[in-house]
Amino acid sequence: MNHRIDRRSLLRLAGVGALGLAAPSFLTACGTGGSSGDVSNAGKNLAPWPSYVPFSGPAPDAPGDVTGVQPLYLKYPEKLVQSVNNPVGDGSDVTVLVVSYGAPPKPVGENQYWQAINKALGVNLKVIVVPDPEYGQKMATLMASGEDLPDLIMFSNLALPHAAEFVQSRTADLSEFVGGDAVKEFPNLANIPTYAWKGMGRIGGKIHGIPLERPMPANSLFVNRSAMDAAGIPKDWTTEQYLDGMKELTGDNKWGVGWFKTLFGGLGGITYHAGSLGAPNTWSADGGKFSHTIATPEFEQAMEVMRKLVETGTHYPDSLTISSTDMQSHFYNGTVASMNDGFGSVNLSNLSKINGRFALDLGRPYGPKATPWQGAGVFGYVTFKKAESARIKLLLRVVDYLSAPFGTTEYELANYGVEGKHFTKDANGIKTTDLYSQENNSLLPTKYIGTAPAVLYLPGHGDVAKAVHEWQKASLPKSVRNPAVGLRSSTEASKGAQLGQIIGDGITAITFGRKPPSAWKDVVAQWRQAGGDQVAEELAKEHAANQ
Repeated sequence: MNHRIDRRSLLRLAGVGALGLAAPSFLTACGTGGSSGDVSNAGKNLAPWPSYVPFSGPAPDAPGDVTGVQPLYLKYPEKLVQSVNNPVGDGSDVTVLVVSYGAPPKPVGENQYWQAINKALGVNLKVIVVPDPEYGQKMATLMASGEDLPDLIMFSNLALPHAAEFVQSRTADLSEFVGGDAVKEFPNLANIPTYAWKGMGRIGGKIHGIPLERPMPANSLFVNRSAMDAAGIPKDWTTEQYLDGMKELTGDNKWGVGWFKTLFGGLGGITYHAGSLGAPNTWSADGGKFSHTIATPEFEQAMEVMRKLVETGTHYPDSLTISSTDMQSHFYNGTVASMNDGFGSVNLSNLSKINGRFALDLGRPYGPKATPWQGAGVFGYVTFKKAESARIKLLLRVVDYLSAPFGTTEYELANYGVEGKHFTKDANGIKTTDLYSQENNSLLPTKYIGTAPAVLYLPGHGDVAKAVHEWQKASLPKSVRNPAVGLRSSTEASKGAQLGQIIGDGITAITFGRKPPSAWKDVVAQWRQAGGDQVAEELAKEHAANQ
């Protein structure tokens, strides 16, 4: 993925975005302020979540589990199965609007990947690819225009004002097609775990989209394991060992810690430290009452750890101004020994940037009562243009095909292209060709139309895959979910930026010594008065309705 510093990326990487204040949760996160239509779930008849029917695919080298540990594959399956046995399309055009984080795709007439996808689906995909920096404006224009909609619209995790009202009024209610056992007509959609559907959420009690699943871990601490092993820093560490280790790794124009620039001046590392020290994941919902993590002593302890990193000079000195792309480069070339990033950055593209300089690993939480923070379980969702039932089912078959799981012929085509053209196979499994770099499911983002539940498979990098699997087993069983995921607060939608600014500015001021730690109580009070308490009340009401 391209990591340009744009609004979406900043919200994802910033401490405040991870705290759920500047980036509300997908379908149900947008408020009702000033727009018609009651999108609340409170007092509504709730469509049942789709039944979960897991795919019984190839046996992994190490299994996943219900805590979110992913199945590990060290080699590519020798025998693939076919998950779609009936025709998908009818030869018609299917228009799709998706976001893109790379260059535009080659035209369909010159694009063998696109041609192969069209042939397999039995439709003519007409894909509107919107570059990430333009996505917010494009969606706002589309929602305000009243113009005819594409058949499929992908909503990313960018907080779009009044998106829920738009989705409810202009897109298809899919409840009768995928709610409960109805989803079994589309086996690959039934293979999407329940946490992804809940992460997407309902609108007015109905299901209006298909989630794009993502693994359970949230932003994670990427570490240079080779440097840490050389310095004698253990994998399982205490708070003191972590702080001492970062000092040990600093010197000779190298630093232990790399932080990203953020939109509101906060620091993305706060989520790792807060989870290490036992702070709730953004919100707690004890007894149905919502309380924010910023008001906990554990969160204050996390800021104190970050303040110590600044005091000892172990953080990269330009952390507040450097772009994410430059900081990633510093990590990949060994200038910084650790860096917070989204879990999805464990991928072949970034491993190629490391180019064997060091062993990549993820840092385990260091506190004795750690509560590592889980992600929402979704990257976004796909909505459907209103149509007759037969057309809706055709579109569902398209998304179902592209959501086929690892170990199927459909997954291989969707993710790697055509064997002999886009990839070959060797002892390590898949080996992509030069053509793949020009034609793939990132440049033509079919992975944002439908996607399989992710597995750990990194061909040629089995050591990294095993290390990540071990990290998941050590971290995820004690991880906690944000109870606000999939819920909505109109105050959060309208005032999220303001609330995030308050928190972000406060974190920065205290971390960098501009204000004493005692000033945090004033930050919390300001946040409450600016709308934080109202957000808590609204989330509690929605939470009760979704039980």
